[in-house]
Amino acid sequence: MDKNQRAILLRESWPLLFAQEPPKPLKVRIMQDLINDAARRDIDFPGVEIGKALKRYTRTIPYQMALATESQRYDIDGKPDGVVTDEQRAMAQNWLNNNPNYPQTVERSEKA
Repeated sequence: MDKNQRAILLRESWPLLFAQEPPKPLKVRIMQDLINDAARRDIDFPGVEIGKALKRYTRTIPYQMALATESQRYDIDGKPDGVVTDEQRAMAQNWLNNNPNYPQTVERSEKA
C-alpha cells in the first residue's frame, strides 16, 4: 500500500475526522481506536499501515497549524475528545518555525 492509498483509506474510512479542511487535532492515542474500529468494521487497513498514514498526516504543515491554534482534539467520529495543551501547542509552533516550507512572518524574514 503506498502513501496515497493510505491517505485515501483514512479519508474514506473516517470521513468525519480526516476528510475535513482544515485538519482537526487528533485525540491522543487515536491509533489504537482506529485499529480497533477497522477490525470491527472489517476494513482491510492493518495497524502498521494506519501508523504510517498517521505519521504522514500529522507531519504536515496544515496539521501542525491546527495543533498550534486549536484547543480541542477529536475522536474517530469527529467529536471533541481531549484538549491540546499549551506545551503541545508550543511544540507545534516550534515545528512550524523550523520547517523551511512554512511561510515565515515578515519580521522573521527581515532578520534572516
